[in-house]
Amino acid sequence: MTPPQPIPGLDYFISLFWQGRAETPEELAARWLKLIARFQTIDPIFAHWYIWPDIRHPLPFDTDVATLAEKIAAKVATSDTGEPLPIDGYQFFTRNNMASKRGPRSFQIDMFAGSPINYPLNRISLRTDYGVAPDSDLTTFRIFRSALLALAETFEATIGLAAPANITDLWPKDWDLRRKFPFAWITYVAPRFASLITPPASAVVERRPDGGLLMAATDETFDTANPKHLAAARQIEAAGAPFSALPYPWSR
Repeated sequence: MTPPQPIPGLDYFISLFWQGRAETPEELAARWLKLIARFQTIDPIFAHWYIWPDIRHPLPFDTDVATLAEKIAAKVATSDTGEPLPIDGYQFFTRNNMASKRGPRSFQIDMFAGSPINYPLNRISLRTDYGVAPDSDLTTFRIFRSALLALAETFEATIGLAAPANITDLWPKDWDLRRKFPFAWITYVAPRFASLITPPASAVVERRPDGGLLMAATDETFDTANPKHLAAARQIEAAGAPFSALPYPWSR
């Protein structure tokens, strides 16, 4: 029997980005430990995390910096001949369950970070399972706002967004975050750029203690079929024009 195929666009995601910043596996491991501790305060769905050395043997997330750093170091970028390339950064991911099959209560955090070069961007993301409609109690503003801020502030990201995956159908084909402020449900801007943005009256606005700026099109679950949600998201996108005008790499 053919297994059910994923339906693109049903999932939700958060992505945060920053320009070149060299970091060691130990430094990245310390960030991961802070991140997971913070995630565990958001909701019981984030209470447990697992790493996957291979698909058959998931292991509980390591809480020891040295052990976790070893695992991150093992995921260093490599050349075509298999030579380690720390300059290209490290990849690492963890899931909130031990199941290898897709499900409506699954989340995965993916990181590509530690690279001092400005392209491709360093990044970290949270995503529900691809092609699976997540349970509605997990796609709330409360959860996605808190998760976005945890990722952004722990990894000192420059800019980021949260949205349902089908919003990408409304992006320009050549959209590039380095040159265009995102059209999204929730948008985050780092402290040093927040003063560039004047949030529209329609936005849910939160100014963070460190100076970061969060804006959301709605405090409901974002729906691309809702004209009010789309209109508010467009207004936030327009408010980001001063950021979009910055040359890359972003600097101020």
